[in-house]
Amino acid sequence: MFFRYPLRVISSIIVGLVFLIQFVYFGQAILGGRFSALLKASTGVGDYPTYVLIGYTLWWVSVSPMEASVWGVRRELQRGTFESNVASPTGILKMIIGLAMAWMLMDSVVMLIVFIFGILMFQIPISAHSLLKTSPVLLLSFLTFLGFGLMFAGLVMMLKNIGPMASILEFVILFLSGVFFPLSTLPGVVRELSWAIPLTHAANAVRKLFLGFSYSSVYSELVSMLILLPLYWAISLGVFKWAEKITRMMGYGGY
Repeated sequence: MFFRYPLRVISSIIVGLVFLIQFVYFGQAILGGRFSALLKASTGVGDYPTYVLIGYTLWWVSVSPMEASVWGVRRELQRGTFESNVASPTGILKMIIGLAMAWMLMDSVVMLIVFIFGILMFQIPISAHSLLKTSPVLLLSFLTFLGFGLMFAGLVMMLKNIGPMASILEFVILFLSGVFFPLSTLPGVVRELSWAIPLTHAANAVRKLFLGFSYSSVYSELVSMLILLPLYWAISLGVFKWAEKITRMMGYGGY
């Protein structure tokens, strides 16, 4: 349905481009140019457009399971089709995971176009080999956030509309994961909180791999993501089962 409406796809791409470009030029204005020695010393990436492009595209795709749960489940409730889907042989858990994966696929296509545009516009040298090296990191990040989205699916079933809360959380993730600026500029307590966000480690690892570093250089990031993966799934499944139990007593109803 998403790709059957070209204007919707085009508008999503334009939104992604505008958001990216404004932050790149804003950052360059603050830094006094696209290269920053401070950024290089803090993150290993001195070229600001490269730094932002990687973090931004990862953030957009990583929060898509949350978007799928918040807006996809809500849309089913509004249409009155959610309860019949729950009663189908597929099962509610498979249905929501499938919805999140489809949403991630849509966002990945949109962000791939934005990513290619950013590479061409800012003349960023990235090889096919470096892209392939990042695949395990991307997979870990997506799997972690996929589990995280289940928690929001349960909350939507129970509370019906949590869009504002989800939007706030998306921008908290954007702020705390070092997408547009190095985390070294933040207070120590905030930096400690950023460890619990998988995107923090995924963005750092992908940036290093793009620069030609080996997997040994991103060992700590991979370990952190492997710790967060089962933790996110356990918490999300617990919240989801709790919310589903309450929703079954109250009735799924409409929106």
